[in-house]
Amino acid sequence: MTKRVLSYVRRLFKNPSITKSDLYGSMGDFIQAEEQQRFCAKCPGITLCKYKGLRWSISVKKIFRRQIIVAEVGNCVNRQREKRQRETEQLIRASKIPEAMKRCTFGTFITAGDPMIRTAKGLAMASVEDGASLILGGGTGVGKTHLAIAMVQKTVSRGKAALFVPVVDLLDEIRSGYNEGTADAIQQVVKDADCVALDDLGAQRSTSWVSERLFSVIDARYRSGKQTIITTNACSMSQLEKMLGERGQRIVSRLAEMAQPLFIKARDFRTRKNVQQRLPVGK
Repeated sequence: MTKRVLSYVRRLFKNPSITKSDLYGSMGDFIQAEEQQRFCAKCPGITLCKYKGLRWSISVKKIFRRQIIVAEVGNCVNRQREKRQRETEQLIRASKIPEAMKRCTFGTFITAGDPMIRTAKGLAMASVEDGASLILGGGTGVGKTHLAIAMVQKTVSRGKAALFVPVVDLLDEIRSGYNEGTADAIQQVVKDADCVALDDLGAQRSTSWVSERLFSVIDARYRSGKQTIITTNACSMSQLEKMLGERGQRIVSRLAEMAQPLFIKARDFRTRKNVQQRLPVGK
C-alpha cells in the first residue's frame, strides 16, 4: 500500500524524492484520494456521485516548521456550487420580495434611452458594488421600486442578507407584532440585515408612533453604516421631510448623511412602454 501511495503522490507533485516520512495521516486516505480522482475525472454530476459531493484533496502544509503532505476531505466544486445555490435561494425567500416582482433585475430594467433613467440605473448598479446607500425619489412609474429590488437581488446573489420592505407593510407588521410579542424582533431584523430597501417611504399615514418607529429603524442603520435603499414619491428632501411628520427633520438629516439622493424626473413607465418594447433589454 505504501509503495502505491508514494507512486501516486510523486506523480501528483512531479517530485520523485518524496518519501513516506513526508506523508501525514492514514495510507488509506491517500488510496481513497487516488481512487476518487479517477472517478471524478468522469464526473456523473452531484445527484449520481457515489461520494455525495465530498472530495479528497492532497496538499502540502507546514506543521512545526516542517512541510508535510496531507489528505483531507472537503466539498467538490459541484457540491460547493449547489450549496451556494441553496443558500442563495434561502436568502431570496428571506428577502420578502413578492413573487411577481422577482423579475425585477438590472437586466430587465429598460432605460428607453432616457438619460435620467440611465443615470438612475448606473447609480444603482454602482451602489451595489460600493455597498453605498441610495435614495431614489420621483413620481410614479419611473422605475424606483424595480431598481431597489434589482439591488436587493444582486446583493442576495453575493451571499448577503438583504430585505425588500414596503414601509406601510413594515409598520403593519410591527403593529400586529405587539399582540403576538414579535414587534421588537421584526424591527431588529430590519435593523440588522446587510442591506434593506425601504419602499415607498412617505406613503404611510404620519402619526407620532409611525414617525418614532421609522426614526428608530433608520437611525439604527445610520449608526451601523449598513446599506439602506430608500424609494419615495417625494421629489426633494424637503418634501420628504414634510411627508415624514414630526420626526421628519431628524430622519431626513440621517438619510442625507448616509445616502446619495437621486430624484428622477422622467415620464411614467406606462407612457414609455411602447418605446421600451422596441428596445433590447437593459438598454
